Order: sequence, then C-alpha cells, then structure tokens
Amino acid sequence: MNSEHGPDWAAVQDELQLVLSQPLVRLITAGDQVLIPNAVDWDIPEGDRRALADLGLPRLQLFTPRPQSSEDPVLVPNLAGPYERRLANEGQRLYDLGFWGPSPDSFVVAVVPGEGRVLCLLPAPVTAEEIPEVLRPYHPGLHKPAVSFFSSSVAQYVETAWRWHGALGVIRKADEAAPTAPEEAVAGHYDGLYACVEFVVDAVRRLDSSVVADGPEPVWIELIRDNSI
Repeated sequence: MNSEHGPDWAAVQDELQLVLSQPLVRLITAGDQVLIPNAVDWDIPEGDRRALADLGLPRLQLFTPRPQSSEDPVLVPNLAGPYERRLANEGQRLYDLGFWGPSPDSFVVAVVPGEGRVLCLLPAPVTAEEIPEVLRPYHPGLHKPAVSFFSSSVAQYVETAWRWHGALGVIRKADEAAPTAPEEAVAGHYDGLYACVEFVVDAVRRLDSSVVADGPEPVWIELIRDNSI
C-alpha cells in the first residue's frame, strides 16, 4: 500500500489492513479476553449471544467489560428528551456490557433486549454548563444525550472492539519522532499517525454503516479518534 506520508507509514497501513481484514479469531488475545457465558440466556439474536459467549470482549485502555450476573436486563436508561426516546422505550431495561472511562458510572454500554442494538448510556445529558468554564468556548452548543447509538448489533460491537484492539497494537508501535527532530519531522509524524487513525475509522464505518447515521461524530468514531494516540 502506498502512503503520502512515506514508506514507513505505508508499512504501518499494510499491517493495519491485515488486522482489519483477517479472521477475527486471530485477533483475540486470551489475556485481554472477557467472556460473557450467561449471554446465551439473554433475549437477543443468536449471533449476538454467540459473539459474547465465544469471542467475548477485549479489555481496552478505557473499556472495562462487566459481565452482569443476572440473566435479566438490569439497566434503566435516562430518557431525558426526545432524542433518547428515539432509542429506548419508557420503562425498558437493558443488558449491561461494561463501561468506558475511569469509573463504572462514566458511561455504560447497554444492549436492547429482543433487538441486540448497542447503546451508550450517560447518567444525564452533558452540556457546556457541565464542563469547566475554561473549556466552554471550545465546545459551543455542546450536548451529549443520555442515550446514544453505538452499534447495530452486539456482534458488530464485538468485532469493532477486537479490531480496534488489534489496530491499537499496530499504531502504538510506530516510532515517535526524536525530541531533537526538526519541527516539520514531528508534524509529519503526527500527520502519519492521524492518517492511520482515519484508516481505522473508515474500516469501522464499513463494519457497521449505521455508525455514521447518528450525528456528525458517533460514539465509536469519537472514541477511536480521541483514544488511539
């Protein structure tokens, strides 16, 4: 594969292409794998149940899988407004897959019974008023709903998580520019890194085309762009 950032970055993208296209089972590392065996009893499509029970989820830098002990859905989404009510129903409980962030109440990955859609849950919507005042000018009109779309199915969520896990291992092997390198060399290094991240983003869009249908920066895309470098 050719790269406008030179042969070294072309080699990185070749390795990424392999990670993003090879059979999923080759990417699973036992030390990072969390199986969810009781998912075989969840009310979700068979392919989703098997993905959780057989492939499981990777521990990522900011994602902690959390196999729920109950066979019944346990999460109650905050349907704070019309956006949230498009994605979940009043009184509906959801299955718990784990959480992103430093603590269990950061934001939660939830599964809709019967359908297998994967949602992102926050305790409440986040607006500019909830972030430090010094950051507000950089986030005008900020609004993150309490419920957001994540993946069309659990199986797609599982595949995306494992492929990103593998891609991170490739991206983070790239040599950093030396501290004494010229400014243009440092800038070129980061241009190459960002190009690799976008390469992963494009692959995620192909895995689940619905990730682009939920606003300008869907959950998966935002996570990959913010946490790959």
